[in-house]
Amino acid sequence: MKPTITLATACIALAATGAFADHTATHCGNSAEAQGMRARVATIQSQADRIEWATDRAEQRQLVELNMKHLQEASMQLRKRELSHACRIELMSAMMEAMLRNQQVALAQAAP
Repeated sequence: MKPTITLATACIALAATGAFADHTATHCGNSAEAQGMRARVATIQSQADRIEWATDRAEQRQLVELNMKHLQEASMQLRKRELSHACRIELMSAMMEAMLRNQQVALAQAAP
């Protein structure tokens, strides 16, 4: 099977799960660090939405670059913060979802 079809199938399966639900409240509690990470994840997810809705390729490219910078910052902050393992998994899952959504946009742009 072609890699793009496999990736598209995986993305659809991920989207069909409860990936968009915010489960971080139950795993992360209400500490200031957890709230900061939730806010960061919400920003990343809203940027991914804007990327998907944008019709101009140049605008999409700029938004993807900005989103990737935020993902990098989030991963650095994730290493620095003292969070429970369950909270880390939830936050990393949200970050992975955003990266997959970025990849979907890149594949759509590359298609003839």
